[in-house]
Amino acid sequence: MKINLKITTFLFTLGLCTSCGDFLEPQSQQYFVPQDVQSIDDMLLGTAYPRPSELYTDITAMLNLLDDDITFTMQEGSVYSFDLSSMRASLAIYSWQPDMFTQYREFAGSYGGYYHNLWQYHYELILGTNAALDYVDRVTGDDNDKNRVKAQAYALRAFYYFSLVNIFGEPYNYNPDALGVPLKTNSNIEGLDVPRNSVREVYEQIVSDLLNSERYFQSIPKSEQYRPDYRVSLPMAQLLLSRVYLYMENWKGAAEYAEKVIHDWSFSLLDLNSLPAPVTPDASNSRTYYGIISPDSPETIWLYGKTSDYYNYVGKTFNSSQFDYSNGGPSGKYFNATKELIACFGENDLRKDFYIFRESAYQKDSIFLAYGKAIPFLSTSNLPESSSFARAFRLSEAYLNLAEAAAMDPELDDQTALDALNDLLEKRIKQGEFTPLSLSDLSGDALIERIRRERRAELCFENHRWFDLRRYGMPEITHRYRKTDALGNFTGPAVVQVLMKNDPAYTLPIPEEVLAKNRGLVQNRLTSGKQPVE
Repeated sequence: MKINLKITTFLFTLGLCTSCGDFLEPQSQQYFVPQDVQSIDDMLLGTAYPRPSELYTDITAMLNLLDDDITFTMQEGSVYSFDLSSMRASLAIYSWQPDMFTQYREFAGSYGGYYHNLWQYHYELILGTNAALDYVDRVTGDDNDKNRVKAQAYALRAFYYFSLVNIFGEPYNYNPDALGVPLKTNSNIEGLDVPRNSVREVYEQIVSDLLNSERYFQSIPKSEQYRPDYRVSLPMAQLLLSRVYLYMENWKGAAEYAEKVIHDWSFSLLDLNSLPAPVTPDASNSRTYYGIISPDSPETIWLYGKTSDYYNYVGKTFNSSQFDYSNGGPSGKYFNATKELIACFGENDLRKDFYIFRESAYQKDSIFLAYGKAIPFLSTSNLPESSSFARAFRLSEAYLNLAEAAAMDPELDDQTALDALNDLLEKRIKQGEFTPLSLSDLSGDALIERIRRERRAELCFENHRWFDLRRYGMPEITHRYRKTDALGNFTGPAVVQVLMKNDPAYTLPIPEEVLAKNRGLVQNRLTSGKQPVE
């Protein structure tokens, strides 16, 4: 499947200037008046989709620094001078600092200025969806083409609001009436002081948008409801709606839409038994991995994000005195996968090797890195380029959503949950060594815990774990890291940061520059007692 990522951006006379509700802050004053639906469609691609041509624009790349699947290395060594600032920037997020975005901007600013405002970038993309929806019926063109634009715009807007409200608002199942994020559903110029809507109101808008997306997709020919390209599609909207219902604990809705994705489309689970094991192809000792997040996988529904963005958070290198100097010298990565994550994979589970990368063989093959699926850029490897996609909507999530919903809903049955789980595991366990789970093995709470374990293993490093921990009751998490001196040498004992159960830091702080521009916003309750990064 070839994907054309060449983007032409159109910004037209909608008042898209810096006075436009400053919390949106579009940066361009180019003017273009579209006359036909193709121009609107091109504009949608250029302004409403995550833009792979730009640096550091993965909308959720930093989330993996927050959860319990990642740990800072406890090895002895020193940080490369050119990586010192970026490491400290990542640690501001990893240690849940109450001013994490301020610290991140300060540290990253001294190294290339690659900080970007997560809040602002989401709203810039939302503005693109709103502009398309506002103007698509004012131009010439076929109704099918207009409906395809509407279907995409509604799905994208829902996705961005879902991301925003789960980053900056409390979990829906914890407090739906807590402050969420401002809802902006048109491209009109408005006042500067825009208040926050409740979490419930944002979720209601998300559901409405996804149902609208589904309706418009269903109004066009079946052959056009899903295309193997960069655009969102009907199955993407249905999978996202299943996810949203899961977070809302609408179990029947989550199960219904998961089953639509599973049964109504031609996607299939990738059988890991059919893939060659990661190997060391040459003297560089680099491993060759199958691109799980790729257009080639039969379970890929929609791709987005860039691997290089993700790598900038978790893939930086340091000198390790504990590594062997042979074959190129000692080095390691700041972040590794936790032992708890690795323990989720059974002895015969193929995912441990396919989903989590290891240090090259001459370093320590037992060290699992804090990324997988999202391919890092390594010049000595036979891997896709750093511009490859880092994130995807995958069919396996639908099976896990169905399993969890069926296990949680007393009106659904545990056998449905087990069937979904078995269908998935059959493709993940070594051939001939898979034994289907049965009700005699698992039921009730034990079944739910097993589903959560499999969800953690299957979806690791795909931006699900942090959100899942929030809806599981916000458990306690401990992160450790090493301080460095002025020369980058690791010094002293480990710094221990604890995210307490129900900690306010489970809801991230709104960036200070956003609060300064929009006086209608109220800052989230901030955690205290965190040692600042030095």
